[in-house]
Amino acid sequence: MIDLMKKLYIVSGKESKKITNMLIAEVIKGIFEGITLGVVMLLLLKVCENIFGGKSITKNDVLLVFFIMLGSVVGKIVSGYIADRNKNIASYNMGAENRLLIGDRLKHVHMGYFNNNRLGDVSGGLTTVIGELETTGIYIIEMLLVGVIQTAIMALFMIPFDWITGVIILITLILGILINNLFQEKADSLTKKLLGLKINLNSATLEYVQGIGVIKAFGQGNQAMDSINQTISDSRKGFLDVEKALAPAQLLYMIIFKLGTCAIILTSLMRYGAGQIEIEKTIMLMVASFIVFGGFEMAGSMQGVRGIAMQNLDTITKLRNISIIEDGEKEQFDDINVKADDIAFSYDKERIIDHLSCLIPEKKTTALVGPSGSGKTTLCHLIARFWDVQQGKIMISDTDVKEYKYDDLLSHITMVFQDVYLFEDTVKNNIKFGKPDATDEEVIEIAKKACCHEFIMELPNGYDTILHEGGISLSGGERQRISIARAMLKESVLVILDEATSSIDPENEEKLMMALKELLRDKTAIIIAHRLSTIQEADQIIVMDNGEIAQNGLHSELKDTPGIYRNFIKERGDALSWKISEKA
Repeated sequence: MIDLMKKLYIVSGKESKKITNMLIAEVIKGIFEGITLGVVMLLLLKVCENIFGGKSITKNDVLLVFFIMLGSVVGKIVSGYIADRNKNIASYNMGAENRLLIGDRLKHVHMGYFNNNRLGDVSGGLTTVIGELETTGIYIIEMLLVGVIQTAIMALFMIPFDWITGVIILITLILGILINNLFQEKADSLTKKLLGLKINLNSATLEYVQGIGVIKAFGQGNQAMDSINQTISDSRKGFLDVEKALAPAQLLYMIIFKLGTCAIILTSLMRYGAGQIEIEKTIMLMVASFIVFGGFEMAGSMQGVRGIAMQNLDTITKLRNISIIEDGEKEQFDDINVKADDIAFSYDKERIIDHLSCLIPEKKTTALVGPSGSGKTTLCHLIARFWDVQQGKIMISDTDVKEYKYDDLLSHITMVFQDVYLFEDTVKNNIKFGKPDATDEEVIEIAKKACCHEFIMELPNGYDTILHEGGISLSGGERQRISIARAMLKESVLVILDEATSSIDPENEEKLMMALKELLRDKTAIIIAHRLSTIQEADQIIVMDNGEIAQNGLHSELKDTPGIYRNFIKERGDALSWKISEKA
């Protein structure tokens, strides 16, 4: 229980004071619980003395029992209210605080983290695990704490009343604790496995839902369901295995206390038969034997749930301690010259960028061209610190990007990706994402420039239409135009376009290119594109191959120079002139 409380305090954050108040109130409540039971036993003793010993119950006896009972009941209600109030507020505040903290840390981790960790694991931590912390984490401590204190108080009452029974209670408690500790390590390992199975199920389900379109397109519904069914079967088997493994331990734990109860009854009856104790004391001890271990039995029955809570707390602690990008101090750019100085970068062991150096001049447009896998997108991600270079430096304004505050660095950069993601929100709010304080007039003006005003107005509620998650209710070209509008609205000095026009239909391409020229005016721009119309007017074209720079220059210079770029121009020309031949 102490380990559980330590781990709870680690993730409690600002709510640690409320948890302390809750624990103090629970201790007091447990004491009053014990006193209440003790008073019941005292009352039972007085009644037995009256029935069997002929001792009358005096007014003072009645008043003593009444006022002690009244005080313990009132104390239990008040302390219980204080404990519940602090517990409930702390639980949900702690859940919200951890979600916000972990979410903020996820914003500052390298993108490689998401390559090495499944989305389902992260989402499971933020939803299932923290949800269980809110609903069960603190409550388990409450049950354990009250149970232990209740038994301890009863034992304290019993020892001065009858030392033999007190010794039996102490021996039983010690044996119970030893049995519990003996099986606890195994229980923790099993519940760790159980948590993994739950997160695997969450990941598999999420992957199935996200990939349902591909699954249907390739007719792999049965195979996909077989995989889901297998995951569900593994999860079920894992739960059953945990129950099978813990059941004998819990059974042995309960047997210890039942034997303790039997021992108290047996010794009481034997001593009564030998004339060592009176009948009223015998009856009281026999009744007490059924009550004294109740708290510890309840605490023991919570061990399986306690193990799950321990694993949940470990998972949250791990998420809270995700390694994040080290923040710099500098906030503003002096100029927007971007320079790569002998940089190298690898995904695991695969080298993507190899000793690359280049200059992307201020307020000029630089196009990155090259075959798939040549490192174009990776270079852009390194500039924005989605990853950090493993050798050399990326510099903006002659300053290593690592020396800028991460949020300030990204606030100066606008990125438009080939794979567009729109949030489950209104069209208006999706466009305003980069500038939340933008007016409706600004949004409409930008939407017109990005060639998306007309189709937005045809939506059921225009700009107030709620888009489904990811914007799946729109076509690829419509999503891309909204993402370009979002980028155009954001006030930044460095713009990175990664295949930003790949899904644009031909009738809108010319208008959109004019809008992009407006977006890129007086800004440093990096464009990754395969459309000749997008790159031929660039101020600089960098041709990449195998993570290195193969060529560098203007379109007019490179189109006649033997190499990758000239081949690229030829391939584009061949593709444009291609048509289906007609049979004679």
